[in-house]
Amino acid sequence: MSLTASAIGEDRHISRKLTINLNHHTVNVRPVIKGAFKEAACSLTEAYSKNSIMGWCVRGLDQNKHEEFLFTLFKSMINQASLQSRDFAIQVEGCKGVLTWTNNTNGLSWPRILSTAKLARLIGWTSALRAVTKVGASCDKTKRKVMSTYAHYITIGYIGVLPHEQHKGYGHALVQYVLDKADDAKYPVYVEAIDSASVKFFENFGFVVQATVFIADRSDLPVALMVRTPVSGGTPQRLRIRPGRRDSDNSL
Repeated sequence: MSLTASAIGEDRHISRKLTINLNHHTVNVRPVIKGAFKEAACSLTEAYSKNSIMGWCVRGLDQNKHEEFLFTLFKSMINQASLQSRDFAIQVEGCKGVLTWTNNTNGLSWPRILSTAKLARLIGWTSALRAVTKVGASCDKTKRKVMSTYAHYITIGYIGVLPHEQHKGYGHALVQYVLDKADDAKYPVYVEAIDSASVKFFENFGFVVQATVFIADRSDLPVALMVRTPVSGGTPQRLRIRPGRRDSDNSL
């Protein structure tokens, strides 16, 4: 299950980058290189520090433990994404904004990024089991139903912009990078949004809410399942993405 941050705002062999001009400000979208994994993880950690569903799951942790958990989670996620494709973990302006995505239909469920045992070491067994049984599985059944007519699709997992860097077009540029890939391949795009601000943000790109799920049947923990269909019809094509980096340090 991927939970977009509530505050989005508006190796060095990189052969191609996307340049977007927003309000006369040029934003460069690039893959996160291995040397910037920690910086990217820190950016997502800050963006998700007040995520309501993650906070409910790990309630009782002190601030330092909470931040350690988020940092370890996002660093592992970025590492795994880059091993699949360099395009699956992207950043803008020195990791002021970061986004992870995938074409794997299993998505980017955060309780599955780390093993249950590792989760337990970070957040305790009670929180780990809550994450796996309540958060991890909550949207899976409805997602399968919503996406059942699509053989191939893209999932946007985690997107975060540093709080003091919002409203500069960074979140827009990151999402547009993925949508351009999706439209080239005629793929729909799936995302989960946890609050009205995130829903509105994605609606601006043409996403439509297809269903709403409540974590652990709690009315205060809603997740909107949103889908954007391709801008043009036709048979899906090969998704053009770069290969993943080599696992030279056995990090997988």
